[in-house]
Amino acid sequence: MSARMKKAWRMEVKWRDSKLDNGGWQKVKEHLRDRKAIPCYSVGFVLADDKQGVVLASSVYADRASGVVHIPAGMVVSRKRLK
Repeated sequence: MSARMKKAWRMEVKWRDSKLDNGGWQKVKEHLRDRKAIPCYSVGFVLADDKQGVVLASSVYADRASGVVHIPAGMVVSRKRLK
């Protein structure tokens, strides 16, 4: 582990994701009907948790990580540290 990551710990993050259109032509009112954010949950080893957001990795080895997701701070609903 790098000096920055003294011990890897896991976190569950509930966050909101945006919705992606299927790309076809639709009436504007159909696009505006369902504008809710999609609730998501991610669990992983915390690489960063600061004012910019949360960065989680599915696997961590020494100073390397894989399966990394970056969640912007504005999209985070809640955090839960896992044992």
